[in-house]
Amino acid sequence: MGPEKSIFSAQPNFLGFYCVHPIMTTCLRRQKTLLGLSFAACILLVCHAFAESQSTDCTDEKPSKRIQLASGDQNSGNHLQLSRKIAIAAAVDIDVCSADLMIVGGKNDRLEVTLDIANANPKLSAVEYVQTLDVTPEKVKLQLRLPKNVRAKVVVAVPVATPKLNVNLVRGDLSFETDRIGGDREINVVHGHVDVEANPDSFASMQVNTLMGSFHDRRLGKEARGLVSQSVEGTGKGSVNVNVVMGSVDLKPWD
Repeated sequence: MGPEKSIFSAQPNFLGFYCVHPIMTTCLRRQKTLLGLSFAACILLVCHAFAESQSTDCTDEKPSKRIQLASGDQNSGNHLQLSRKIAIAAAVDIDVCSADLMIVGGKNDRLEVTLDIANANPKLSAVEYVQTLDVTPEKVKLQLRLPKNVRAKVVVAVPVATPKLNVNLVRGDLSFETDRIGGDREINVVHGHVDVEANPDSFASMQVNTLMGSFHDRRLGKEARGLVSQSVEGTGKGSVNVNVVMGSVDLKPWD
């Protein structure tokens, strides 16, 4: 048998490999019977088990290619800071393997990435955990290949006018500033907790799906547990879709 292929090299978007979004959006939203929901749950359980067996920590192998640092970037063994100017119409895709991730609204037209590592590998610099950073006028793609043993914290500042944002996290906690980022926003998490900071005027519609977990609307004091499919209406523009296989989602007012 040959060496096991990295999920990064095999898949253009590695969270798609874990079956989170396609099955949740088709089964949880469309199936109306208990049987249908049970069937969706069984499929997702299989997908989750398969994900766990396929090195959810993304392995300790470093990416085969190293991105080029630009003027003003900072890179050390435990800290990385990247800044790239992006087009106002560019969609943004963010893939992170294992980290505590914060998505915030930026103050300008730049994508800014800050990575801090608690237990750095003395043989690696922080930039070596960046699998991909591709910037084109149409799309920006960021992939961070972070094994769970490095205990990383990531902050990504996204321009406020970003028309479409897709955030994928395999393992960890995610905080998302909905009020500071416009457009259509999608969050997919395999295992972890999601804080969505959003006032009603920051979205037109929100859909939250969890397989094994809970949804808490801290604004209204409401909650749902287990296999959850919740719709929330807003007074603003754009959509927010949150899909979690195992974990919880908190909807909080943004101060």
